[in-house]
Amino acid sequence: MKILTLDNSDYLTHIPDVSGLPNLEKLSFRNCHSLITIHNSVGHLNKLEILNAKECIKLESFPPLQLASLKKLELSGCKSLKRFPELLGNMTNIEEIELQQISIEELPFSFGNISELRRLTISCVNFKILPECLSECHHLLEVNVNDCESLEEIRGIPPNLEKLSARGCESLSPSSRRMLLSQVCCCFIALVFDIFYSISCIYNS
Repeated sequence: MKILTLDNSDYLTHIPDVSGLPNLEKLSFRNCHSLITIHNSVGHLNKLEILNAKECIKLESFPPLQLASLKKLELSGCKSLKRFPELLGNMTNIEEIELQQISIEELPFSFGNISELRRLTISCVNFKILPECLSECHHLLEVNVNDCESLEEIRGIPPNLEKLSARGCESLSPSSRRMLLSQVCCCFIALVFDIFYSISCIYNS
């Protein structure tokens, strides 16, 4: 079996042991509104390319991930998820991560293990820090943190970033805004944020 789809299963509360399905390439259980737990074996499917847990609103934790073939991770809408899953070992194939409408406050240090990541979208009211380890993602071209109202600090910028969108990040510190503007001048990043509010904050600091 290469594809397992459990989408819209209203009464599914637990993803069972899937170690007997080593050839899975896509696992989707989106919109499973009663899902609470996921078996650790999900994090060790070596051939898995797509993992979709979108809108699992009761899911509070995710097992550690060691998914060498993973290309896309979708966790948007998991409103009860407070921590991003720990990443074990290098995951060099992942290209896109979507994290919208969830409750995480920060990304783990192991986020630097996904060096091939190209696009990152985060839209979380509780998210406070874009960590320094993001600078290890050398292939990351686009970061979207629009409407992260609690975002205070941007500590790391990927070296090859082409676009950073940060509209509605009203808590962003003046020092982070200055750093972003300096990166625009030095690296030609297409920076998108509330420019008038940002300039006002900088000059009033």
